[in-house]
Order: sequence, then structure tokens, then C-alpha cells
Amino acid sequence: MSRRVTESVFLSGEYKSRERASNKALILGGDEYGIRIAELLTREGVPSTVLIGPDETPPKDSRVEIIQGSILSSSGFIGNFDVCIQESNDHYERKFGFIIAAQPAFRASKNRLFSLSDSENVWSLSAFRKHLDSGGRLPERKGPWLHIAFFFDLKGASEISQFEELLSILDRLEAFDQVQSYVFANNLKVSSEGLDAWYRDHRRRGVVFFKFDSDDPQISFRNKELVIEFVEPLLKEEMELTPDLIVLDEILGPSPSIRPILEMIPSWPSSAPYLQPESTRFNGVETQKAGVFAVGPARGVFDQRSLRADIEAARVSILQALPELSSLIVKETAFIDRNKCTFCLTCVRLCPHGAIGFDFRPEVDPMSCKSCGVCVVECPMSAIEIRPANAEMIEESKTAPLKLFVCSHSGLQAVSKINSNFLTDVEIIPLPCAGSISPNMMLKALQEGAKGIVVAGCFKGNCASIYGSTLADSRVAQMVQTFQSVRMDKVKIEFVYLAGNTPDRIVDAITRMKK
Repeated sequence: MSRRVTESVFLSGEYKSRERASNKALILGGDEYGIRIAELLTREGVPSTVLIGPDETPPKDSRVEIIQGSILSSSGFIGNFDVCIQESNDHYERKFGFIIAAQPAFRASKNRLFSLSDSENVWSLSAFRKHLDSGGRLPERKGPWLHIAFFFDLKGASEISQFEELLSILDRLEAFDQVQSYVFANNLKVSSEGLDAWYRDHRRRGVVFFKFDSDDPQISFRNKELVIEFVEPLLKEEMELTPDLIVLDEILGPSPSIRPILEMIPSWPSSAPYLQPESTRFNGVETQKAGVFAVGPARGVFDQRSLRADIEAARVSILQALPELSSLIVKETAFIDRNKCTFCLTCVRLCPHGAIGFDFRPEVDPMSCKSCGVCVVECPMSAIEIRPANAEMIEESKTAPLKLFVCSHSGLQAVSKINSNFLTDVEIIPLPCAGSISPNMMLKALQEGAKGIVVAGCFKGNCASIYGSTLADSRVAQMVQTFQSVRMDKVKIEFVYLAGNTPDRIVDAITRMKK
């Protein structure tokens, strides 16, 4: 047995000085959550500016700077974000250290899904709530009772926050006389604490709930009146209702105004329309780009409890980044050799974390780089090296017939759960990400006498480098195709998707190699 540093991945480290420009925070979104984040950060010594939309009403009595406008473009890295802001008929650039997307949810009408148009008898949930908030009146009754039908989760997925909103509206309607409410629903989302009891309380007070698993109710017009036709789910009898008012839930999503922020991140199509990737590797409000945080709707979260937790997560994340931000000594993780670089910008376009910029020449931002190694492999001139400060040493057998390249995020954890006797003839080579595996690394393993190669990376959607595993899978497939084209079918190379709790996938792949 011998010890050595994994080649092409763990190299010697060096440090460089870099003065950061700003510790200011820009919060996108001026509702109570955006303002709350700004106030908390300002209190902690992080000057914060809130940017609200040009059509929004500025909050009163706020102690933080508020700009009414929109973002035209943004660029840069943590501590040095250049943001171009459009305000009235003027535009200008401001520099910020952090950007927090905390805009209210964008709401899309479901009217067209029910073949309905806006009218005095058809309202969206949010429009009806705002109408009640402003003291608006209910429609005139056509009979002794005013009948209001609410549709929830029948066409297009609905969020739990909307069900809370619906129940809140039902509470408000109790202040009116002679109002009968009906709720036509598919999935009643009552998982939030206290929500089930709230829903059952409304049932006891006379609200009629119809829950459909199939054969959703149909809405039509008859003699200029709205008619709902349906099969009662329990009695299985055909029924119809002619309500005075229909209220439809809405499709919730992130604000379209986050687009200039998304475009700073090359891997944004993998997470769009959200700012935060689906991968569980991104905790709390973190995104794949250092210094950019997604709160609530920007990351697909809409319920009040989670929004409050996001506010605290954003505050903590920024405070944790401040010491490194203010330090003049920053560890360099990726190095671009100027003598080899031909300015093709492949690295700038492909870095999943948006850690490489271009200002006369490509430049890696140390605080943004995650040392995944994707840029190293994709650089056509081999001009990039990864330089972590601490070289990781591994034990291995140079004569091992099988080579196992594993992602350090998931693969090493899975390997630790495999019986060591099973791995006696396997050389384990950890990678910062499966996306850092190169054809040359696989070829060198074969030259050293390997009879089989297994490359293991995170499941799709759970890769810390967004598409690192996908790139690795593609490279392995290309190697297999190349060997097959020259009739070297006996060379065994395989890619395996896994997680830390699926060591059996490695065992199965190695077993196939040993046959």
C-alpha cells in the first residue's frame, strides 16, 4: 500500500490578496418580508437597500433606504456586485456585497384553465382578498342567500399558503349575513400546524367542502348565469349549483424581476424559473452563486412559517460571510494560466457557480469557487488547475485491477458503508465532483493496468455542481463508444448515479466489473 495525492485534482495551494468593495445588501422586494430582512441586517451593521417595483407602494415609516424601480442588469461576485438600477426615467449603477431576492410571489390566473374570463362574477383569490381588505362590498343576492364557490387545486398545482389564504377569507365572510360558502377541491393541503383544525372548524360552521379525486366539476353559462355541474363525491349523484360568485385559486411562482440575477449564473436554466436549484446540497436560502440568496417565492417556498425561517437564514448566512469578506487574505482555489489561456471563455460560460468572470482576461473569484473541477476538464487548452489549501491524501493500491472514481459529496459516504474486504482489489480515488473526471484520467487508469473503471456521482438534481454528474455520465458514455468503435469491447467503464445511502449501487457496479 502507498500514499499519494490524487493527480489533476488536489494540487498545492497558494493565497492572494483581494480587497472587497462592499458589505452592503440589496434586497429585492418591499413587502413585510423584504423590509424585515433589511431592518435586521442594518441593525447588525450591514447597510441595506430595498428595491421595490415601480408600481408598488413604498412602505411607510421604514428605517432603511428604499428605491422604487427595477434591475436592468447585474454582474460580479460576492462583495463586488455591480447592479444597474432603473429609477423613473434615469438609470445608474450601484455596488453591493450581497443580493437577496425576496419579492412577493407572482400570481398567474387560472381563468383560462376553466375557460373563463374576468368578470364581476369571477374573481381570483388574491383579488377577492384585496377587495375585502379595502372594504369592498359583496355582490347583490339573487335570492335570500349569497352563494360563493371557491375552487382550490382542481387545475394546476396549488400551494398550502393559498389554502391558508382561503380559510382566512372564509373567516372574513362570517361578518356578512346570509352568505353560504362552498369549496370545490382536489387536494386539501392541511399539513401545516393548526391548518387541519382550522379547516374542520369551518366545516362545523357550515362551509360545504367537496373533495374530488376525478371527474372535476364543470363550469358553464346558462341564461347568462354561472352553473357548476358535478357528481357529488360521496353520494355519487349529479348536482348543479348556480353561485353568485366564483373565486379561483392561482398559480404561484417567483417574480419575473429576478431574471437579471438569474443571468449572472451560467447554470440558471437548470433551476429556472427559481433562483435556488432543486438540489438538497443548497441549504436554507443559498444559491449556486456566493452572495446571492433566495427567500420564499424566489426558491419556491410560499407558506408563512417557511418565509419567516428564510428571513433568519438570510441574516445568518450574510453574517457568516462577513469575516471572509472583510479579510484581505483570500484562499485561491482555481488558477488560470495566462500563458495557456486563449480567451475562449468556455470556463466563464460553463462554471455552474458563476465563479469566473471576464475583465480583459478570465478571472476566478476565490470566495465563489467551489473547487468542483468542471472548468478544469472543459478547458480546451488545459489552462486551469484546482488549488485547494490542504492536499487530501488517500490510501490505494497501484496494482488494483479496478479503479473507483467517486464524488466526495456522495460517493465517499457510500463507500464507507461497504465491507472493506469487498474493496481489497479496488483503488478508491475521490473527486471534488464527478464532473471533474476527464478522459485523460480514465485513460491513465487503464495504462496503469486497470481492468475496469467505475465513476460514481450524485443523482441528477442532487449534484452540488448542478450538472457535474451529467457531464461525467456523458464523458463516460463517450469513452465507452470510443472503445467500442475500435473493437475494444473488453474494456469495462461504467458510470453510476448514487447517494450517500445507496452503497449497493457501487457494489452492483463493481460486481459486474469482476465477472
